[in-house]
Amino acid sequence: MMRAAPFREAARTLDTLTRTHRRVGVIPNGDESLRYLLPIPRGWGRASSLGACPAPGQPEILGLFAPQPDLSGPRIIVSATRLRWDVDPLLWVRHHWEAAGWSIAIARPLDARWHPRFEVGALKKVEGAVEIRRTVGLVDNGRLLRVDAIAPSHQWAELHDLLWPCGVLFCLAKPTYRREVEAQGRVGRSSRVRFDLPASWHAMAAQAPWRGMERWVASPQDEIGRSAALRVDASEWSGDGLEPIETRHLRVRHDLRTHGIRLERRVERIPAGLATGSTGLIGLFRAAGQDHEERFEVRLAHRFIDGVSIDYTVVVASPQQYPLDFMRASRALEIAVATTKVRTKEESEHVA
Repeated sequence: MMRAAPFREAARTLDTLTRTHRRVGVIPNGDESLRYLLPIPRGWGRASSLGACPAPGQPEILGLFAPQPDLSGPRIIVSATRLRWDVDPLLWVRHHWEAAGWSIAIARPLDARWHPRFEVGALKKVEGAVEIRRTVGLVDNGRLLRVDAIAPSHQWAELHDLLWPCGVLFCLAKPTYRREVEAQGRVGRSSRVRFDLPASWHAMAAQAPWRGMERWVASPQDEIGRSAALRVDASEWSGDGLEPIETRHLRVRHDLRTHGIRLERRVERIPAGLATGSTGLIGLFRAAGQDHEERFEVRLAHRFIDGVSIDYTVVVASPQQYPLDFMRASRALEIAVATTKVRTKEESEHVA
């Protein structure tokens, strides 16, 4: 059984970076929008720099760096993938590596100072020997940009600190800082609470269970996303303190049970992704569920803004069978949470 590789920070290497690395700038196929910069270990050469292919969803190799022409050894691959939908990029990379036979050791957002980058570390047996791969990625202007550092396992400990800065210090020369892929549509234009969703999603107002609550339900408009649904509930809260998270989760459990879905007891807090830093964000959570036929992934989010309590619920059926639906729903949740705005009562009356 393969043991997890030591995927860790090596920030101390930044102090000696000018001695151990050289800063490389590359314009792939003359495309200025893809011009990038990153540190490369001294003595390493650029094996290739290829133009981007137009096929969406496929990685476009923008550069390949190695110490020797033999690319079976240590190497760094820079690539870009043009995405069609807003998806959780970490889940996207993880899914594709697992499909290619890699065993995932870590998959997580990086420390806040490297935000919005994430990393995925994986191991795989190749011709009897174990290779280790560390991917650092980010999304800019509809493209998933990645730096993959790969090395045979017997060299990983020696090269780890040398390879670590290459991903976290990678950057575009002219970034747009736009992390969304699709255009976004506004939901709740005439309501007190409004939020955005990717253009491929359709949302509509729904009957709320009690007076004073606003409810919206949404799902992807295309055939691909039929196993995912999002619900947003907003209501005024006049209590002395915030409604306990456990009470909110219990309400979701009851609602799902009426639809035949039994939620497991364990509820886990997860990174907020695009919603990180949102005012009044209480947290994002996930739990597994099941009915008599299939498994479900349920994601929950909660915000409290200007006296309004907002609960978000995403339900995805069979996430292992429909991974793209899961990735899209996870990202749509983050976008809805991050873009939620609350009008004052006066503004709401004026809009009405």
